[in-house]
Formats: sequence, structure tokens, C-alpha cells
Amino acid sequence: MTQIHTHEQEQNHSTLSASSTYAKTTPPSSSAHGTEDRFAVMFGHFFDRADTFIYAIVGICFLVAGILALGYSFWQFSIAAFVILPAQALQAQPAQAAAAIIDLVSGLLLVLIIMEVLGTVIHYLKSHATSLRPFLFIGIVSATRSILSIGAKLSVGVGHGGPDFYNAMVELGVSAAVILALGITLKLLGKLVEQEETT
Repeated sequence: MTQIHTHEQEQNHSTLSASSTYAKTTPPSSSAHGTEDRFAVMFGHFFDRADTFIYAIVGICFLVAGILALGYSFWQFSIAAFVILPAQALQAQPAQAAAAIIDLVSGLLLVLIIMEVLGTVIHYLKSHATSLRPFLFIGIVSATRSILSIGAKLSVGVGHGGPDFYNAMVELGVSAAVILALGITLKLLGKLVEQEETT
């Protein structure tokens, strides 16, 4: 009986020593997984800061571009109003004045587009999320600028019935269709957002 008990103790001791040896030789998987998580978090923070830095630089560039475009629009209008317009013949002055005003409005719309893109950049820097609405609005404003540009060309020298006139009419139709399509999309998107907010 004593020999059997001693034999069982020896077997238990060998089992414990084998399990301890296996535990020492087997690398812990949790520590390796924790190291991978630390690397992922570290690189995630790095790329997030780099993304924010790049967006900040782009935003500064858009701000400078908006200021320059605004200054150029007023400078071009002042040249047209005080230098070019007085030198024109009396019968040509109304058309030149209309063209100068249309150019000014077109330049201001360009500034509005730049500031809308800047607003999108600012919104991304604050919330790290983008929206489709500003780009739809930019498309509508761009199509409006195209219509104004075509109107300026028609007012200063494109004759009725020529190929330039027909091309201008086609461009007007395309721009109007773009404005209509983007306006409908913007309206549907607004309803979809309202439904999501209510639910």
C-alpha cells in the first residue's frame, strides 16, 4: 500500500514538472497580441495626426486662394469700370458694363466655391467626418458660374444663329440640367437625413 501511494506521488510530481516546463517554454500569446495592439494604436495616432496636419495645410491654401480670388475679382472689376468702359464707344458701354458685372459675380461665386471647400475642410478637422452636401452645393454654384459666363459671352458679341450661338445654347441647357439634378439630389438627401434623425 505504501509503495502504491509513493508511486502515485511520483507520477503527480512528474506531471507537475512537465506542465511547468511546458508553461516556461511556450510563449504567451496574449503578450504578443498586446504588442500588436500597441503598434496598431501608435500607428493609428501617427496617421491621424498626419491626416490632420495635411488637411490644415490644405485649408490654409484654400484660405489664401479665396483672399487672392476676391482681391482679383474687385481689381478686374475696377479696371473694367474705370479704364476699359470709359474708352469704349457710347453704344458699346451698356454691353461692356453688363459683362463687367457678370464677371464680378462669377468671380464672387468662385470665392464662394473656395470658401465652401474650406468649410468642408474645417468640418473634417473638427469632427473627422465628411458630408456630401457641400460638394452638391459646389456643383450647383459651378454650373451657375458657367451660365453667367455664357451669358457674358452672348452679351458682348456672339451673333444669333451662328455655330457659337448654338454651342452656347447647348452649354446653357447642360448647365441648367446639372443644376436641376443636383438640386433634386440635395433635396432628397436632406429628406433622408431628416428621416434618419427622426428614427
